Amino acid sequence: MHAAYYIAKGQKTLGPCSKDDLRNFLAYGSIRDSDLVKREDEEQWRPVSSLMELQLEGQVVADGLTVLPTRRRVARYRDYHRVPYNQRGGTVLRRLIMGFLFFPPMLWMAAVALYTDHIFRQKKDENGYLIVWGRWVEVLATVLIILNAILWWMLLSYTAWILGPGLAELSKGMGEAADVIKGLFNDLFSK
Repeated sequence: MHAAYYIAKGQKTLGPCSKDDLRNFLAYGSIRDSDLVKREDEEQWRPVSSLMELQLEGQVVADGLTVLPTRRRVARYRDYHRVPYNQRGGTVLRRLIMGFLFFPPMLWMAAVALYTDHIFRQKKDENGYLIVWGRWVEVLATVLIILNAILWWMLLSYTAWILGPGLAELSKGMGEAADVIKGLFNDLFSK
């Protein structure tokens, strides 16, 4: 028979829950190592970090501390219209293309959405949930950002090379125009 656990989090007591539930709560950040826990057959509360059965599954680092692997929370959606706008596949795809071709900040916004959230397609899986874009899209976005930076740098360098002499003449002409305007103001207000 599996042991049942109870968790004291603030003023609330949660439970009973299994050892797998405790592992998931820790991995998702729902509880901390400092929260109190007790087994069903025990009377005394103790920190979650003191449970030996959970410590064996983490990685041991310096001074005997254990680090449990963390997981990302995943919201599952059945209706595309309920998906937040920044997590919709069409929105992110549009931002990737428009940002790459015309306005780089849109590309960066799409990349932030890709790196921080799951992006949902309109297609559903066999359980009726919306399908999430694969992680390979993050690699593609990284390549697009690097390529975009190189292309914009080349475009600006070429533009400066072509327009450089003309810009120098233009700035000299603007300096002369500013001197004429200053002279007019001096003549007007000196009388």
